[in-house]
Amino acid sequence: MYYIAFDVSKKVLCGFDGEKELVFDNKKGLKAFKGYLKKKYQDLNDLVIVFEATGVYSNYLKAFCADNNLKVCIMNPKRSANFSKAIGNRSKTDKIDTKKTIYEYRKIIGPKDIKVPKIDKVAQTLSAYLTSYKFTVKKRVSISNHLEALERTTSSLELVALLKGELKRTKKTEEKIKAKIEEYIKKDSQLKEDYKRQMTIPGVGKVSAICLLALFNKYKDTNQAQITALVGLDPTKRESGTSVKGKMKISKNGDRMIRGTLYFPLLSAIRFNKKIKALYDRLLANHKPKQVALIAAMRKLILISHAIYKNKTVYSAV
Repeated sequence: MYYIAFDVSKKVLCGFDGEKELVFDNKKGLKAFKGYLKKKYQDLNDLVIVFEATGVYSNYLKAFCADNNLKVCIMNPKRSANFSKAIGNRSKTDKIDTKKTIYEYRKIIGPKDIKVPKIDKVAQTLSAYLTSYKFTVKKRVSISNHLEALERTTSSLELVALLKGELKRTKKTEEKIKAKIEEYIKKDSQLKEDYKRQMTIPGVGKVSAICLLALFNKYKDTNQAQITALVGLDPTKRESGTSVKGKMKISKNGDRMIRGTLYFPLLSAIRFNKKIKALYDRLLANHKPKQVALIAAMRKLILISHAIYKNKTVYSAV
């Protein structure tokens, strides 16, 4: 088995194949990398591309591997950082060493970690819409807060009017993105039905339903334990030695945006969803900290949503 490890950045892919360092432009299609592979390897079946999941920057490499049927091992950044520390590298920010550290990771890769990636167009589109929507909301809130402070501290009506105009444009963009998402969903009959089923869950609204469907479409073959881990809600215990009792925490290894998007729907579900409310109230009655009860309730909400997506059913309070 041959390995090429990549440190992915916005503009370039810095690679290492065990013998020499490689640099390719991180552009759509990765033509330079494709040309290199044709010259270097006669059989690509024994080749594995190893890289970190660095958000949108790794999308071109992932899509290239999917299109060309190349096996990959996509590392979780937190797991990569822990591996780096384990082999004695204090910092993994040095561009010279990062790709070689990732290359060393090949020694602990198992057969289950290696596969040809699949690009789900529905999940990709939903994620793009959702990320853009969240960005616009954040911008709108930021402008609104700044405008409120500005009105208290300045007499410049011109400046206030300028920001009010920007706030109005941002609100319009926010509404347009929501409309585009709904338009996209209506065009796909399966997605449309899945969306309607998610909306039957008390506490789940339009944005949270889209968020959940983006997750489930991206990871279609996952079980319940895996889906909670992908959101970073899987429990982990920190301890040092056998005599120290560590506190149970969530890993936070998964998608932070999904956890953030589901927070306010969760508060609604605690009030109006009988199953979620029962769990939350029981944990508080057993003197569990409020944060623990909230995490357990969010996990329950995701599992209910995942079961509805898998089984193609609607929510039942029974």
